[in-house]
Amino acid sequence: MIVAATHSPARTAPPRRRAAAPPRKMPPKALDAILRSRVIACLRAQDGETAMQAAHAAVRGGVSVLEVVMSTPAALEVIADLRRRYPSLTFGVGTVLNPEDARKAIRAGAQFLMSPGTVMEILRTLEESEVLYIPGVLTPTEVCCAVLITMNLFLFWHV
Repeated sequence: MIVAATHSPARTAPPRRRAAAPPRKMPPKALDAILRSRVIACLRAQDGETAMQAAHAAVRGGVSVLEVVMSTPAALEVIADLRRRYPSLTFGVGTVLNPEDARKAIRAGAQFLMSPGTVMEILRTLEESEVLYIPGVLTPTEVCCAVLITMNLFLFWHV
């Protein structure tokens, strides 16, 4: 990069003050946990009891960030139990497809939500929330669109 400076004539008017930038929203705490962990373990089970046992086994085995897939029976009960027992760890819900499921997951204690695509209604639901939304992307166009709406993290689907 080449930088050049030129002498400009003295200003006759006082410099304009720039409007203060709006305060930047702090990234959700879940994002820090995910970046530290570098792995999001994903749990899908046939029934609620198996899901609960597998989740606790994963945590005892050292998993610090765990996603429970929404289609798992009792997924929200598993999230609520994990948040109560392990408040320092990070838990989220995956395959969230609509705003109602997003709200249910948040009420259960989810700290992040994942979707197989970018669901704009979920994004709007979470605008003022501390919950991290991780949309799925597949194509360059989807990545570009997600970047334009200031997504921090993506779930890349492979073919």
